[in-house]
Amino acid sequence: MLLFVLALIVSPCLSADIVDTLVANPKASTLVQLVTKAGLVDTLKQGTFTVFAPTDAAFNRVPAATLSSLLTDNAALAELLKYHVVSGAVESSDIRNEEKVATVAGDKVRLNVYTHNNVVTINGVKISTVDVKCDNGVIHYIDDVIMPTTKTIVQLISEDPELSTLLSVVTAAGIANEFQADPLTLFAPTNAAFARIDAATLAKLTGDAARLKDTLEYHGVDHALFANGLWNNEFPKSIDGHSDRLRVRVNADGVTVNTGKVIEADIKASNGVIHKIDHVLIPVRVAFWLGTGIGKK
Repeated sequence: MLLFVLALIVSPCLSADIVDTLVANPKASTLVQLVTKAGLVDTLKQGTFTVFAPTDAAFNRVPAATLSSLLTDNAALAELLKYHVVSGAVESSDIRNEEKVATVAGDKVRLNVYTHNNVVTINGVKISTVDVKCDNGVIHYIDDVIMPTTKTIVQLISEDPELSTLLSVVTAAGIANEFQADPLTLFAPTNAAFARIDAATLAKLTGDAARLKDTLEYHGVDHALFANGLWNNEFPKSIDGHSDRLRVRVNADGVTVNTGKVIEADIKASNGVIHKIDHVLIPVRVAFWLGTGIGKK
């Protein structure tokens, strides 16, 4: 079994069911109130479940307008809460990287295990306390409320005005289907990032189909790298034809990928995650060709 180490509090709670255990934990008071309001108490007392339980602090981070809307719609509230529940008892040692499991709501959530920095996430949200065992299952406490994610990376790009240039060059290169792969991380240059490239250089790049394709693929990684799973001096392989490596740096100033600074992280998609960056990433051989006109494809 896959083992991982987390700085966690693991609290056994045998002889109490899931609901009673949540009631006994002061940091779960908001969740208990919402479970009661949504009429899910009896459901969670029957059968065996795994609950990824947002703490009070997690609910405090939900935008006030979103929370207010949920409080006036019990059906929507119940669906959101069921999105945090999985049938059966899934302990931390059972979790596999890139595993997708069905929730009681019917949608799937993505689990990731980042061994380098000892972090486990659900839809990119950090699991802060694992394996609180109960009579009818197990509770894992999480740092944020997880919202259902139904759109693919390509759909999210196509709907974002800040990524319209990226959409146009991806379409021109005919590689949109490659960004439908699951799992995938896309470091997405914004329109402003493309505007940093002088017009003649951009025209030269977009006029060469093979090098344009390579450059765009250089922004993708074939696994889900959520912000909580990134670590300093990580070198993930890109999905370009040469399997070029990117350099990720994490410090007090934020996250950079090569020359690109992450300006918006964790835009979650059904097939992975998007991070917006402020520079276009260009493989060294393509940059050399752009500068000299010399180089193999």
